[in-house]
Amino acid sequence: MKRVLVLTCAALWAALATGSAAEAPRPNIIYVMADDLGWGDFSCYFAQGKVQTPNIDKLARTGMRFTDAHTPAALCAPTRYAVATGNYTWRGPLPGGTWSWNQGSAFRPGQKTVGHLLQEAGYRTGLFGKLHFGGEFEKNAAGKADFTKPMKVGPREWGFTYSYVLLGGHQAPPYCFIENNRVDGDGAKVTQLAAGPLNGGAIPVAGPGLPDWDSRQVGQKLVEKVIAFMDADKDKPFYVHLSTDGAHGPYTPPDTLLGEPVKGVTKMSAKTDMDYEVDVVVGKLVEALTKRGLLEKTLIIVTSDNGGIPADREKFGHDAVGGLRGSKSYIWEGGHRVPFLAMWKGHVPAGEVRNQVIGTHDIVPTFVELAGGKFAADQMLDSVSLAPVLLGLRGDDKPVRATLLIQSSPGRDAFTEGIDKDGKSMAEKPKAGGQKMTAEGRKKAKNKAFNQLARKGEKSGSDGMAHALREGPWKLVFDIEHDKAVALYNLADDLREQKNLIADEAQKDRITRMDKIYRDIRSSQRSTPVPP
Repeated sequence: MKRVLVLTCAALWAALATGSAAEAPRPNIIYVMADDLGWGDFSCYFAQGKVQTPNIDKLARTGMRFTDAHTPAALCAPTRYAVATGNYTWRGPLPGGTWSWNQGSAFRPGQKTVGHLLQEAGYRTGLFGKLHFGGEFEKNAAGKADFTKPMKVGPREWGFTYSYVLLGGHQAPPYCFIENNRVDGDGAKVTQLAAGPLNGGAIPVAGPGLPDWDSRQVGQKLVEKVIAFMDADKDKPFYVHLSTDGAHGPYTPPDTLLGEPVKGVTKMSAKTDMDYEVDVVVGKLVEALTKRGLLEKTLIIVTSDNGGIPADREKFGHDAVGGLRGSKSYIWEGGHRVPFLAMWKGHVPAGEVRNQVIGTHDIVPTFVELAGGKFAADQMLDSVSLAPVLLGLRGDDKPVRATLLIQSSPGRDAFTEGIDKDGKSMAEKPKAGGQKMTAEGRKKAKNKAFNQLARKGEKSGSDGMAHALREGPWKLVFDIEHDKAVALYNLADDLREQKNLIADEAQKDRITRMDKIYRDIRSSQRSTPVPP
């Protein structure tokens, strides 16, 4: 069976090498990741939604739309690590994600980002918008971050030739843009800003920032910088990794974005106006590409960082999760099933819909393959290339993924390497007598140690159900506190997850097999094969 699988994969890759992938020029790539937009926030996904997204709907008509796409975590920061590396979240130093702006890097030594990998393939790489990648500043005489100096560790070290970023988004300090590792503005003027209104925008949490900060202008500033990056060098293809401010709080939509009205357009709330802002951002990028004759030379991906927040469901009837159970941070479908659209005119078949399971972190090997980059066994450990699907060479009858693992909110992440009270790995401690553990012993130590730590944490969001494994239409949900599977759903006929089949005797073998797959993935050094 394994030999047949290898031969099938080899044949597929041979077809790619001699087919459309080889004939097509390497595309420019624009990856747009919205913030907190759910399955029901784009009208091409949920017709009953109250927010109209004409630019994204056009993208769906002229490109490919995926209906079973998932973020590897139902929350922002861990997903952002995963879509930058192609790894599941626990491969990084913090399984629940890196949230603070000056706490060290989200990436372990030796982990390459999509920026590194595309730089190696000859691309200009640009990083824009919200990060949650951590970072490190020089310290001033008072021991605080010195904003007058470039960052010691920042986007340049993470593989990006140009960057214009918000280290914690527009919802957290520092309230200033960082351009190429330096404050955009006079770093000496960075001061402590109080929470509350400021310059027509808002400061949600007190912290350092520039006095002229205006949260309403984030979206336009990012689009302007992306367009300038497109124009900076015509000799190399470019990669844009853009994380939008829409639609995370504070909900401060601009009156207009490059002349396009935003505030008040949805006639519902400031949040839905910021949902709509994402559509305007996509429209402005497509417009810029068209004017420059680059639309046919550019692959555009649009998705979100986690599931939606149905805050406007009761009052306005807009359901951000499109009828799914749960929402952002939950293990249920509403927490991690997201829109995912791809357009590359003349290469991605127009108007097609794919219903197979994918992870948003699959973008990393996808982009590397289309860029003609190199694959390595120690990178992109939990992701697969979607290139054959995007190019129309592989349909839903041959899914690219056998399984997908998803986690909910942080603090409940099982089977990660345990850390003892001295900060040392319990899995690497020698047994009595000085002998090191066997591989199986290390695995058991990891499981036991982290379970003990996780049980001390508060349960929130998903009532202790912190992980789920997808295999085809089947979803097995795990309760970390008791370290066992507690729910099984067949999403093919129960997308709202209303019928728990965990006690169904007919599913006993399936549950046992999926439970083993889950534990094998969590104990693995790599969960997906290295492409030949």
